[in-house]
Amino acid sequence: MNQKLETTDSKRRVLPFKGVLNFRDMGGYTTSDGRRVKYGLFFRSAELTGMSDQDIKLFKSLGIKTIFDYRGIEEIRLKPDPVIPGVNNICVPALKQEVPGDMRDVVRSGFLEHFTTDFLVNMYLDMAFNNPSFKRLMATIMLPDEFSILHHCAGGRDRTGVGSAFIFLALGVPRETIIEDYLLSNQTLGPLNEQIKKQASQHLSPKEVDTVMAALILRREFMEAIFSAIDARYKSVEIFLEQEFGMTADKRKQLQAYCLEA
Repeated sequence: MNQKLETTDSKRRVLPFKGVLNFRDMGGYTTSDGRRVKYGLFFRSAELTGMSDQDIKLFKSLGIKTIFDYRGIEEIRLKPDPVIPGVNNICVPALKQEVPGDMRDVVRSGFLEHFTTDFLVNMYLDMAFNNPSFKRLMATIMLPDEFSILHHCAGGRDRTGVGSAFIFLALGVPRETIIEDYLLSNQTLGPLNEQIKKQASQHLSPKEVDTVMAALILRREFMEAIFSAIDARYKSVEIFLEQEFGMTADKRKQLQAYCLEA
């Protein structure tokens, strides 16, 4: 299938949650060998704390058995995931540093002002290798009994974007498709970015607000930096997956047999 058409299709797969942003089914993408990722196995989203009763009903209809949360202790304390019977909650922080749990604290602390391109590239590279969170994620996706799986962070963009990339690499999705899916968060997070702009305007000058908002745009070079680093360190994706996550060729074959369709 044409890649642009696949990206358009993925926009249609944004699920209509009222209190959760960026909730997407990761299925439907064509792999390098011509198969397709099944719908209904992998989901990604922003934080879940705003779920309404209607949202929980929609969530239950998706058959999700596992919620994988990349956020830190303070983020989870302030905005905990809902406890849903029959759903296993896994929480393993993907960032070494603690992220302020409330957006007002994020703005006041100046955290966003450090979001330069160089800072974000380095943040992505720090996340990508020898990360206990992604090691646990990739171990989890090799257990079919844990499916379906939702993984998320605060906005469902950076930490979740890296986790999604690793899942897609294991399934054999081409890099350009992974990047296009990653960049969709620029559209799906529009309401959150407007909220950030409004709150930032109360504490920063107009020029500083513009700097912050520009820094919130996801850029393809962030994901490309990870791919380049994988190539430099491991020479191939297959070696990366095996040495970082213990995902041997046989295990990848089993995963793909379960998660892909003709």
